[in-house]
Order: sequence, then C-alpha cells, then structure tokens
Amino acid sequence: MNKDQPESHMKHRRRSFKGFYYFRLGYSTYFAMIVGTINILTTTYFLAAKKIPFVLNVFPTFLSYVLFLVVIGTPLIVLSGWLHYKRIGTYAAEANIVTESTPYSYKLPPGYAKEVFGPAYLAILKLAVKKTQGETLSEEEIESIKKIEDQLVHLTNGGHVGNPPKGLF
Repeated sequence: MNKDQPESHMKHRRRSFKGFYYFRLGYSTYFAMIVGTINILTTTYFLAAKKIPFVLNVFPTFLSYVLFLVVIGTPLIVLSGWLHYKRIGTYAAEANIVTESTPYSYKLPPGYAKEVFGPAYLAILKLAVKKTQGETLSEEEIESIKKIEDQLVHLTNGGHVGNPPKGLF
C-alpha cells in the first residue's frame, strides 16, 4: 500500500464533505427560498384567490398578482427582517440563548486559545506582577515563556498546536 494513499483519500473525503456542506447551504438558503416563494404564490393565487371574486377583479392574471406581491411584499419582508435584528428584540433574545447554551462562552475553546493565548496572558500577568514588586523571573518561568513564544511563532507561520481532530490537517 502506498503511504501517500491515506493522505490522498483524506483530501478526497474532506473535499466530498465540503461539497456536501456547500450543497446543503445553497439548497437551504437559496433553492428552498425560491421554490418556497413560487409555491406560496401559486398556491395562494390558484387555490385561494381564484375562489374570491373581489381578488380576481383586482388581480385578473397570475402575473399581476406576482408583480404586486413582489413590489409590495419584498419591502415588507425586508422591513420585517430589519425589525427582527434592530427593533423588536427577537434577535437579541436568540443571541442570548445561543450564548447561554454554548459552553465556550464560559471557558477557553480547545486549540490555540487554550494552548497558547491563555498561557500567554497568564505569563504576561505574572510578569507584570513580578515587575511591580521588583522581582525577577526564574529560569523555569523564562523557559515557559520561551515555549509560549515558540508556539506563537508556529501559529503565525500557519502551524497548529494542541491535539486537532484526526484528518483535520
């Protein structure tokens, strides 16, 4: 068995998952919206509006009905989206729930934040405390800071730290 085969297999597999993700995103965001809009327009006109004589007088054709709803409905839908985010508090409530239910809102997420940035902040804090008290760093503390520095350089150069899930890199 060729030792490059598993890496090639992983790249192919990752590409397949990316393609599936893009498919789901495109389908749920765009295709479903377009199909849903067409479905609502045809259903409301041909099943509901056609049975009400007043509506048929106002909208004698399906095209006139669609044009009216596009001209009037689109700004109303945009307004409702704007109200959702900016005015009525529903988006703030959703964001609050997501924040409360996400454990990483309350602890360092695994990866560079936990492996490098957390220890770097602690080292800076310890250094500041020692400096204000006129103390010097021990050899062990200097080595620890140098290790963090190496990790930061490694991250800056595009490397990874910690234990990423298998197949990620």
